[in-house]
Amino acid sequence: MKTVNEIWEVYRTCWNIENSEERKSKLSKIMTDDFEYCDPNTKLKGADQLSEYMGQFQKEFLGISFIVTDLQLHHERSLANWNMVTSKNEIVGNGTDFAQYENGKLKQITGFFKES
Repeated sequence: MKTVNEIWEVYRTCWNIENSEERKSKLSKIMTDDFEYCDPNTKLKGADQLSEYMGQFQKEFLGISFIVTDLQLHHERSLANWNMVTSKNEIVGNGTDFAQYENGKLKQITGFFKES
């Protein structure tokens, strides 16, 4: 079982993995089969749909990555604050993700940020 920090590192880096099969493979290892994701722009289920969403994000926001600035955990829940940064580490957005876990894997993420 991965620690929450390890799970978030994999999740964060998946937003920058261009190969969709590699991205799906990594996501499926850190999330439950019935995983759900929701943010102001979308609501989806499973590693395949999240991977596709991440691929679309990469095309729209070239060179953008995420930095987790604070991660709090209790009772199989976490709150992660993050910055969206350019390749020069310029902050272009920020937000918060609320997550729930089951058996050491992500079960649900709800993202909060200003809609694009």
